[in-house]
Amino acid sequence: MKEKFLVHTILTLLLGTLAIQDGYSQNCRGYERRCDSAPRYFQSSSLSRAVTLRKGRKIVINQTFFGNREYFISVCGHNRLGKIHFRLIADDEDQTILYDNAADDFKESQLFVILNTMAVKVEISAPHYFDDRGSECAGVRIFYNQQRD
Repeated sequence: MKEKFLVHTILTLLLGTLAIQDGYSQNCRGYERRCDSAPRYFQSSSLSRAVTLRKGRKIVINQTFFGNREYFISVCGHNRLGKIHFRLIADDEDQTILYDNAADDFKESQLFVILNTMAVKVEISAPHYFDDRGSECAGVRIFYNQQRD
C-alpha cells in the first residue's frame, strides 16, 4: 500500500513539474502578433516568430530575402525590455549593416526593398539598461509585397 502511494506521489510530482516547465517554455508563443502590422497590401510571412531576450545576449535569425520584393519588419517586446534594438546585416564576408534602428531612435518597424535575393541576419537585442537577470518575451513580424514590373 505504501509503495502504491509512493509511486502515485512521485508520478504526480513529476507530471506537475513537467507541466510547469511546459508552461514556462510556451509563455512567449504567439508574442510576435503583438508587433505592428504592415499596410494591407503586404502578406504575412512565415518568417515571423517570438523569442526570449536576456541582457547581453543577441538573437540572430538567418533569413533569405527574395529580390524584387518590398519588406516590412516590426519588432516588439515586453515593457520591461525597453526599446528593442534590431539590425539587418548582409550575410556576406563583409557583414554589411543594412539597417540599424539605433540610428533611427530605436524605431520599431522598417520598410525596405530588396532588389536581388540575399541572405540577411536579423539581429535583435535588449537595451543595455535592461538589468533583469531573467528573460522576457519579444517578437519579430516580417511581411512582404511582391513588386510589380
